[in-house]
Amino acid sequence: MRLVYLNADGSRADLCGNATLCTARLSRELGIVADGEFAIETDYGVVAARFRDGRPEIDLKPVADWRPDAGLPLEAGELRMGFAMAGVPHLVVLVHDLASVDVVRRGRPLRRHASLKAGANVNFVQPASDGTFHYRTYERGVEAETLACGTGAVATAVLVSAWGQGGPGPVRLRTRSSRELSVRLSGPPATPSPSLHGEARIVYSGQFGEVLGEASGRVLGGVAAHI
Repeated sequence: MRLVYLNADGSRADLCGNATLCTARLSRELGIVADGEFAIETDYGVVAARFRDGRPEIDLKPVADWRPDAGLPLEAGELRMGFAMAGVPHLVVLVHDLASVDVVRRGRPLRRHASLKAGANVNFVQPASDGTFHYRTYERGVEAETLACGTGAVATAVLVSAWGQGGPGPVRLRTRSSRELSVRLSGPPATPSPSLHGEARIVYSGQFGEVLGEASGRVLGGVAAHI
């Protein structure tokens, strides 16, 4: 199967982590795939997918292009800023107080910084006492804060691990809507291979009765992840 992802502004993105999780879920619900591993073709490349503990999981390519220091100036309350290409480009900013971050005011100029050829999504992250990481994302193409970002979770996991913030096992992340994603990192630390695991659920279903005068029995479904 093939997935083409369009941002809210109509621009085409190489990859959307949440959309790929949703595609996996819908493909299974519609009987397109059986149990076991299957492949989803994207503009980013072919993504391996499976279900684990009843939820979809996808494997991204090894993250070879990442820097623990993005080389951009920090503002008050910011501790570190790194960069990672997790299918699409991301800045990740470690902060003291996530709730107080003005995501749009701070994220918008960083998203278009002259040092970033294609711009970047901007993630702000803070470790929590329960071992998870809470993060918020300013997303290019949306040009505002979004409730969740799957590739943002991957980029954040790569960088908090590089900064020595993550512990053993998967990195667990809480989205703006308080839902949880987890990222497993395998392979050499210089080029970690991430697997993104999280929720994708059916939120509606419908059926076309008639399209342009022709009867149609095609059943459509809608899936949402982490919102």
